[in-house]
Amino acid sequence: MGKLTIIDPDIVDITNLHRQYLFDEQDVRKKAKKAIAAEKKLREVNSNIKIEGIAAAFSASNAQKLLSGHDLVLDGTDNMQTRYIINDWCVKNNIPWIYGGVIEAMGMTMVILPGKGPCLRCLFSETGLVGEAESTGVAGIINTVPTLIAALQVTEAMKLILNSPDLVRDLRIIDLWSGDYQKISIKRNPQCPCCVKRQFTFLK
Repeated sequence: MGKLTIIDPDIVDITNLHRQYLFDEQDVRKKAKKAIAAEKKLREVNSNIKIEGIAAAFSASNAQKLLSGHDLVLDGTDNMQTRYIINDWCVKNNIPWIYGGVIEAMGMTMVILPGKGPCLRCLFSETGLVGEAESTGVAGIINTVPTLIAALQVTEAMKLILNSPDLVRDLRIIDLWSGDYQKISIKRNPQCPCCVKRQFTFLK
C-alpha cells in the first residue's frame, strides 16, 4: 500500500466510539473531523505510507477530483445515493471497488470489477427510493457488524492488490445475531443502465 485517502465530512460524535476504533473521547471534545483524526492515528501506526484525510462530502461534482489516481475504492458510506455515485465513477473509469453495507446486526459486501462482472446497479436495480432507505441512524447498529464487514472488504482488497486467484466476487450477507450466512452469485444484468448501457446517471 503506497497511498491511502480517507474521505469523510463528519465530526467525531460520542455515538461513534463503540464501533469506530480510530477515535476516542478527546476527539469528541475537540469536535475533530473524522478524516483528519483518522489520518493522524494511522500515521502513528505506519509513517511510511502516504495518508491523506479529506474532510469533504463526496458527491458527483467532486468525484473525479477525489478519486482520480486511485487504483481501488472501498465503500465505508452509509447511504445508497453515495454508493451509486461511486459505482458510476468506478464503472466509467474501470476502477474496482468493494461495496459494504451494515444495519442492525446484518452486513453485506461484494467486490465489483468493472467490465468483468456485475455492478451495484445490477444488484440494486431500483434507484427511485435511494433517499428513503432505512439508515443506521434510525435502525441502529451493533458494533461487531462494521468490524466484520470491514475485515472482509480489506481482505478482498489485499487479494486484488496481490492479483490473487482466490478473490471472492459473490455477494456475502451475514446476520451476526442469528448466525445466518449467505453467499450469492450475482449475474450481470444485460439491461443494466450503468455497466451495460453506460448511462452514468448519478454523475450528472
